Amino acid sequence: MCSAVIMKRNSVELLAPAGNMASFYAAIENGADAVYLGGKEFSARASAQNFTLEEMARAVSYAHVRGKKVYVTLNILLSDEECQRAVEYAADLYRTGIDGVILQDIGVADLLARYLPDFERHGSTQMSIMDLEGARYIENMGFGRVVVGREITPDEIRRIYENTDMEIEAFCHGALCVSISGQCEMSSYIGGRSGNRGCCAQPCRKRYGIEDEKGNNLLERGYLLSPRDLRTIDSVKELADAGVYSFKLEGRMKSPEYVAAVTRNYDSALNGKAYDQDEMAQMFNRSYTKGLGFGAFGHDFVSTKRPNHRGLVIGKVDEKGKIRWNTVPDAGDLLEWTVKGKAERETYNGTISLTPDKGTDIIRLTSSALESSLKVGPEDVMGTKGLRGTFIAHVGERPIFRLEGSRKSEAVGEDILEKARSAKLNEERISTNLSKFDTSAYRLEDLRLDVDEDVFLPISLVNALRREALSKYEAGEERTLKPIEFYERFEKLNRKKTILTVEVADEEMLYDLPYDLIDRLELYFVPSKEAMEFLDKVSIPVYMSLPYETFEGYEEIKDFFDGVVVQNLGQIEGAEGDIVFGEGINIFNSYSFRHFAEKGSVMPSFECRREQLQKMTQRFGTCGEVLYYGYPRSMTMRHCPMSLIKGCGSDRDCPSCNLRRGFYLRDEKNVAFPFRRVGDMTEIYNSLPIYLGDKAGQLMALKPTALKIRSRLGEDITDIIKEARRVIDGEKIKEPIVNEFTRGHWMRGILG
Repeated sequence: MCSAVIMKRNSVELLAPAGNMASFYAAIENGADAVYLGGKEFSARASAQNFTLEEMARAVSYAHVRGKKVYVTLNILLSDEECQRAVEYAADLYRTGIDGVILQDIGVADLLARYLPDFERHGSTQMSIMDLEGARYIENMGFGRVVVGREITPDEIRRIYENTDMEIEAFCHGALCVSISGQCEMSSYIGGRSGNRGCCAQPCRKRYGIEDEKGNNLLERGYLLSPRDLRTIDSVKELADAGVYSFKLEGRMKSPEYVAAVTRNYDSALNGKAYDQDEMAQMFNRSYTKGLGFGAFGHDFVSTKRPNHRGLVIGKVDEKGKIRWNTVPDAGDLLEWTVKGKAERETYNGTISLTPDKGTDIIRLTSSALESSLKVGPEDVMGTKGLRGTFIAHVGERPIFRLEGSRKSEAVGEDILEKARSAKLNEERISTNLSKFDTSAYRLEDLRLDVDEDVFLPISLVNALRREALSKYEAGEERTLKPIEFYERFEKLNRKKTILTVEVADEEMLYDLPYDLIDRLELYFVPSKEAMEFLDKVSIPVYMSLPYETFEGYEEIKDFFDGVVVQNLGQIEGAEGDIVFGEGINIFNSYSFRHFAEKGSVMPSFECRREQLQKMTQRFGTCGEVLYYGYPRSMTMRHCPMSLIKGCGSDRDCPSCNLRRGFYLRDEKNVAFPFRRVGDMTEIYNSLPIYLGDKAGQLMALKPTALKIRSRLGEDITDIIKEARRVIDGEKIKEPIVNEFTRGHWMRGILG
């Protein structure tokens, strides 16, 4: 047992997850101040059970009576066709009494600001915000809270706290994405299941090996991208002092018992009481990390041996084959150990039937006693607010059930009641059934019956009247809102001829490019003085193409550039010259396109299919900038796979490292993914480049503002530049210049 430093509990919020009603009750009953959950639509945990609107109404009623809040996730990217429905759905949430929505899509955020201006909006971690400038951007859009990226440091949290009026929400416990949230498309490129649509297949939990460019194996296959679980329970005071208001627990896919255990222990920590780390670990853990924000790196961040639950070690087999128990298991516990080197599992019933290897640990994966103690039963969630009821049933009249408290509701039967032929009315049974409020926030504390003794009254009718009256009473908490009249206008952009823009990541490539064919040059590196002198003589605009994390040294030379390509919201504030909003901004529909097109040039998400780009062309006269050729980033992450070889950590010096590039991750299907270190981030690229030369006619029909060619891996792109210039000039491509490629999501997209 551990004890946290006493805090002012009312100055922070403990925010717990719920994937279903059982988890919701577990969260509330174990100390959560608020619960976040997903609906049946537009949620980033599409495979969770999630909530119907009726269940949300019950949850809101249950929470509000207890002074708690409920937030709903709308944190995925939406297509044009979905945006109107999303607004209508958000209106339903608002009427239901939901306290706020968690958003990723900038276009949807704009629409909610227009149609539901009083509805509180929170910027999801999927917005990839990890700095003051990004937080300030969405604050200026009217957001009241920012959910910061999991990689953020306490110092940067403090900057946001001291320089904005926003509430800061931070993940504090649970599963981690190895990638920057919102910047991972690996699952979508591999199998069409996008994390930006709530359908991630978790390729980070698969096994990979590391090879060099010659195919030499440098590190055997393991779970090289699989993070340990985050645990910051020992650091809650430090986070609160930095400015964290909402302490967020991960786990919408976890069991109600897991939610109960983690919630009650963080509630204890925030109240300065003793907490039990083993209790949380027993419910689920991949081993723990304090997180990148607190300096964890390499082996301290990922767990290469196992990507799933590790349980707790409760014993060990000695050299004589005898089990030495640290904790004797209970009947029903699920245990694991090795037999002849292979992991075996068995439910304990007082004995072990298999013979464990000598020296092996005995791991308890589940504890029947702990799970039983964490279950929230019906008696735990009985209503606390008493209501008065009146039931009227007379022969020749319609039955009525009324409820009264701070307001009134009434349910009236459809049919006239008839006289019973034989059996006498059972008033006790009627009272029992009218009192069945189950998990409602309310209970029936007083009931008056006004019924004829000889009236025929089916119990099914009594139950139906109870349900209707209670539903109406709970619905009385709903907010009033006029019907949404959805209408949006779009203006055509002043588009000129399609330009050809080329991006290079290596300074050596500058001296061999066919500049007479290029309209704009982009640098994916900070140029030397000699390179800038050379570029001064080149008569085309030169832009800085920023990675997710701005290059060190860019601020000192940004006046040299004619413009900048930005990849996150925080880079917009300091941008000078013309701005291109890159694919990392996740522009997925016409509403987000419109938002950014007012400020600069737009490159829609690479997860858009052709039909989505066609819609943008119809509305704006162009689909924006399109990647003609280049290896797309599958994942952007702070973690570096080479750190598992080199052993570096918080003392790393990435700029001087000789392992920055030239390596591949090879998966279990023998597919190789190139990766490189860019600043203090790693970029994993798709196994094949995107190339649209064989679809040149379709591409130019979209009237793109630019065709973009990228060389992120040092590949020769001279012939591709020549081909793209011919495409822009209207020539037909008889034979594509690239042989091995993918069209990305050009045809299939990620919608579903």
